[in-house]
Amino acid sequence: MSNLHLLFDAIENTDLSGYRSLLFNIYEDKDHYTAEACFDDEAFIIGRDNPFVICERSVPWEKVESDMDSKIKAGIKEHEETYKHFESISYGFVDGDLHYIRKPKKTEKQYVRYTSDDFKDFESHKLTAWLSVYLTDEAKEKYKFDMMKLMFTDLTEEQHKYWREILADNFDYEKCRE
Repeated sequence: MSNLHLLFDAIENTDLSGYRSLLFNIYEDKDHYTAEACFDDEAFIIGRDNPFVICERSVPWEKVESDMDSKIKAGIKEHEETYKHFESISYGFVDGDLHYIRKPKKTEKQYVRYTSDDFKDFESHKLTAWLSVYLTDEAKEKYKFDMMKLMFTDLTEEQHKYWREILADNFDYEKCRE
């Protein structure tokens, strides 16, 4: 009954070299369990409109999940060249747990370096809130930051620019990591 091999054939016969992640979504349909292959967070999908039948619904979901694990591993082993460039390969029931065959490598978060223009559209109260959270303690002391005073003041354009520049130059990026 399973035509899962057709899904693997479709993957094998498609140029997927630009994609980095592969997710096999498993669906519990009315009469069958079905699957599709999603690449890079649904940038490209094989089987969305016509999903591939895995088996009858009478099979317990745990067995379906276990069988998918072994079938995906076997398919990857059989066609290593096709799957070697994927950083992440996973499967799971939609709205269920995700199981990894190949887990993506953890990369350290890269933080954007802010400029004063990044805060240009902030209203006075939002800028004050950001200053209170992300301005380094040293800068708070050096520039005599008084949250209560600023919170109840509509900053002039010149004051707004002054505090935006101070925040950009003294942004506490370590607090973003917490």
